[in-house]
Amino acid sequence: MTIATLVAQQKLKKRPFCTSQTTVFDAAVEISEIDVNALAVVDDGTLVGIITDHDIIRCLADSGPDFSAQSIKDWMTKKPLTCTSETKLTDALKLMAGRGIRHLPVVEDGKATTVISSKELLTRIHENDELEIGVLRDLARVGQAALA
Repeated sequence: MTIATLVAQQKLKKRPFCTSQTTVFDAAVEISEIDVNALAVVDDGTLVGIITDHDIIRCLADSGPDFSAQSIKDWMTKKPLTCTSETKLTDALKLMAGRGIRHLPVVEDGKATTVISSKELLTRIHENDELEIGVLRDLARVGQAALA
């Protein structure tokens, strides 16, 4: 199963993007409105970074009252790891776990298309495992009934 199956199930109000000129406050509002935990930072169609809820909290803690005037470019992770729609779910999860990150921008033809989270990956993998277990149980019952 690939990232494409996960992206097809995303029900985002709009793409989780901002620019490097966006303020940290505006990014926090956007994250809240879209109900995500990270935004891809895209300038002139090019992915230049990612800003997460954790980055925003770090900015608030470090900046105090100056929080609302801070720019994303000073707090984002530059050159983030990415995946494509053809990346297997398990490979994306391994990449995230290996680097200690919770979000990956999805890139197609050099352009960011969305951001996925480890939570989304784990949920989809779990759903798939539950489906496979159900099918195996049904097959076992059919096999037992045939032997009886």
